[in-house]
Amino acid sequence: MKKKEQVSQYFDSRKKVPAQHQWRLDTIYKNLDAWQKHFSQVGKMIAPLGRYQGKLKSQPVILEFFQKSSAVLRQIEKLYVYANHLSSVDLSEHHAQIITQKSQDLYSRFSQTVSFQGPELSRLPDSLLKKMSEEQRFHEFHRELKLILAKKKHILGEGEEALLSMFSRIFSGPEDIFSALDSIDLTFGEVKDGQGKKHLLTSGNFTKLLESQDRSFREKVFKTLYIAYQSHVHTYAQTLNLCVKQHCLYAKAKKYRSALEASLSSNLIDPKIYRKLIAETNNSLPVLHDYFKFRAKKLGLRRLNMWDLRVNLTGSSPLRYTYEEAVEICLAALRPLGDEYVKVLRKGLLGGWVDKYENKGKRSGAFSGGCYDSLPFILMNFSGTLNDVYTLIHEAGHSMHGWLSRRQQPYPLSDYSLFVAEIASTVNERLLTDYLIKTYTGKKREIVIAYELDAIRATYFRQTMFSEFELLIHEKVEKDEPLTLQFFNESYAALNARYHGPSVGKDPFIQYEWARIPHFYYNFYVYQYATGIAAAFYFADQITHLKTGKAAAERYLKFLQSGGNDFPLLQLKRAGLDFNKPELYRAVAKNLRKCLNLLEN
Repeated sequence: MKKKEQVSQYFDSRKKVPAQHQWRLDTIYKNLDAWQKHFSQVGKMIAPLGRYQGKLKSQPVILEFFQKSSAVLRQIEKLYVYANHLSSVDLSEHHAQIITQKSQDLYSRFSQTVSFQGPELSRLPDSLLKKMSEEQRFHEFHRELKLILAKKKHILGEGEEALLSMFSRIFSGPEDIFSALDSIDLTFGEVKDGQGKKHLLTSGNFTKLLESQDRSFREKVFKTLYIAYQSHVHTYAQTLNLCVKQHCLYAKAKKYRSALEASLSSNLIDPKIYRKLIAETNNSLPVLHDYFKFRAKKLGLRRLNMWDLRVNLTGSSPLRYTYEEAVEICLAALRPLGDEYVKVLRKGLLGGWVDKYENKGKRSGAFSGGCYDSLPFILMNFSGTLNDVYTLIHEAGHSMHGWLSRRQQPYPLSDYSLFVAEIASTVNERLLTDYLIKTYTGKKREIVIAYELDAIRATYFRQTMFSEFELLIHEKVEKDEPLTLQFFNESYAALNARYHGPSVGKDPFIQYEWARIPHFYYNFYVYQYATGIAAAFYFADQITHLKTGKAAAERYLKFLQSGGNDFPLLQLKRAGLDFNKPELYRAVAKNLRKCLNLLEN
């Protein structure tokens, strides 16, 4: 009988991680020499694109330019994905840092070289742009042409666009500083539990340790982590301050009314949808407060604190899984999406897509990556918790979205927008919940229902709180008011208190939580987790319905296969979703109430 893998593993050096636990980056390039050879070849392909400057007037020349620039961008993306993924598993690795910087610089050079594209095409008559976007020979570039037509007034002159392109590499500086500080320089030490056992505290196992039934231990874990952030909070404040100012400066330079409008413009998302999400979520806070009240009662506490939000409500020991067990559960849950979906995913999760375990220097959290010419890849720090099973199936949703899109769409239309990116991942989570609630009984079933309650809290309400904070700090800068450490702390603490309500205590350390959230550097990205879960409930409810399930699954897979062949709101409208309707957001709160009733009764 095959021996089961150890549930949780941590390696104090990347070199000690066995090959079977690593993703297969050698399927992109066999080694650094192969990467360097391709890098040199691609570098020579950029300069010839500059010869098209001043010539984007006739349709044949425009089409030729689109095809050649797209081909170069495809190769740069391949170079960057390998470098970034190599760096992500060991942020202290010198060679990985170098080639990551080189690939970023290469993209910057490409952007500068083709920066004339927007200004030249924006000077063409609207009628010609519209005509080209509708012609079959321009099909691969129709979205790009429509976007130029829609954003004409925000496209600057050639010199100005070139200057912005030159600074694009520097704009990533705050995020790079945050990543280095958070993943390499910042350490938390060890925390003793009630039996005197020492636990190494890391970003990767923080939430796992907060699942402990020992409340005193949870409090020590929580405070130990935030004491470390407090000791570096001035650096985090300066870094995030600079990032926000860059976002606002870019928006102003491009003649947008706000950084929010600028960020959402690439997908033609109306800022009203962002604000509607916040407004509707705030209207639903009473049911969230009822959940916290129930959680306090279930745990036998007069009032919760922030370190009480991860421990399961049943009083049972947390569910534990090996990686192999997690894979089998995920595959079983995803059977409603069809045999082919499950077959491909099984091969990937067991055959080189996933970098599984935590090692020193590895990036915290999880993500799904890859490019048109690579496998899908998943980075995570699997430690055997139920949350890890959900993380795996979440990232698998991203990976399968990319896999399906790349096989159905040409390269220019394969990259789906950020707005729809979280839908595939959260649909997978909803299908997992449905499967486990139907499969498990007794305490295990209660644990899953309780997990779903907290998932809604964390994925919808918490991410919307982040979104509101992100909007708040950008608007502060746009009003020409100073963005200080005090403002960060006080604003975040006030938001946290409003979202969590009277049943959760106001621990002073929570004011530093903003410092550890990487998404605040992503320029209005995080709200899409919340809109994604709203859309996911819609799709998952249809897929799991006895009468409509098969047809709904086919329609959903068709949506995934569409990749980026149109703007997201149009894609979703074809699938029956309208983000202008408040009912879509309110369905999340209704589901929270439904799960709460299951545990109360």
